Amino acid sequence: MGDDDTTIRSTVEDLLSADRRFEVVGTAADGRELLALVNAEHPDLVLVDVRMPHGGAEVARALAGSASESHGRTRPKVVTLSADVSAEVLIEMLRAGAVSYLTKGYLGGSLADLLARVAGGEVILAAPTAQLVLQRLVGDAGDATTPGVTPPDPST
Repeated sequence: MGDDDTTIRSTVEDLLSADRRFEVVGTAADGRELLALVNAEHPDLVLVDVRMPHGGAEVARALAGSASESHGRTRPKVVTLSADVSAEVLIEMLRAGAVSYLTKGYLGGSLADLLARVAGGEVILAAPTAQLVLQRLVGDAGDATTPGVTPPDPST
């Protein structure tokens, strides 16, 4: 897990360490440190903060590019964990290789459950701009009241 905020790192590490489904292999304060940790430990999931130094899309692209150099290992799933809710950043992270985007402060107590779902293969966009992002990515210029599209429930 990489985040330049020591409180966030410590809180997430404590939360996931207390959950039997996870083993936290390390934390990092910047993207370079995180990439070194990933290369040494080969985790299944990597949580990346968008705004940490050398983080965000830079880390996601580096991990996506390392897939061919993984020597038979599966590339880790990159999960963005960020306070930034802008559609542009969410799109940038998805294009860089992140498989999910989780917004700090939007998750409630569900972080471990969401990460378990990502580990199981789900793509989760837990951000208030997720509907807009999906519409942009599929080329639908419809507004937020598109019939049949329900915004995500932040309590789940």
